Amino acid sequence: MKKYAAALLSVLLVCGCSNTIPKENNSEEKVGVSQEKLENMTALYTGLAEANETIDNKSKIGVWAYYEDGTKEFITEGWTVKDPVTLEAGKTSEVTVEYQGLESTISVECSEVDEASFKAESQSPDQSDLEVTHSKWYGKKLTYTGKIIARVDDKDFRGYMINIFDDKSYVSVLDYNKEFDFKEGQTVTFWAYGLGRVEAKGLFGKERSCIAFKAKYMEEV
Repeated sequence: MKKYAAALLSVLLVCGCSNTIPKENNSEEKVGVSQEKLENMTALYTGLAEANETIDNKSKIGVWAYYEDGTKEFITEGWTVKDPVTLEAGKTSEVTVEYQGLESTISVECSEVDEASFKAESQSPDQSDLEVTHSKWYGKKLTYTGKIIARVDDKDFRGYMINIFDDKSYVSVLDYNKEFDFKEGQTVTFWAYGLGRVEAKGLFGKERSCIAFKAKYMEEV
């Protein structure tokens, strides 16, 4: 089982979430930095909207940049958040993003609810839906039951590799606050935010990927 733990550690340390960027119809989508004059811009927040999440220059934000020639491009860097905001349960916060002299304000509604409501709202997409359309589940409340096949403790988080569909498939459940203390072999139910598919280098010596979750609640079955 040590090789599984080492593999999980590799996943957790180098993973990055991949999300589908929204596309718009009826206009050319540009790649790279445009030389045309920027006419307008719209910012999008694609991160988690839970309580105590701080939206700042490190957050998952993208900018649709619209140019005078009618073209546009999706920008994932170079923008700045004017005043970082920490989300509060039950409240909607406004975040202003600046890009090349233009500004766009995003309204972010905190998704935090009490435990009973979180569990009641959690969904369990089937395997094909979760794996094929993983990006649409990013930030959604999800729940599954499965057996822990590996655990790793890092200074910043605790991670579990869990079989939720069959013995050959697994997901990574990340406990950033180290609230839960389960062992290999235990069967648990977890309620979590979906993180989509993460890419991992070095997993079993190969380029691999897996579905990941940010744990909110976990219980032994």
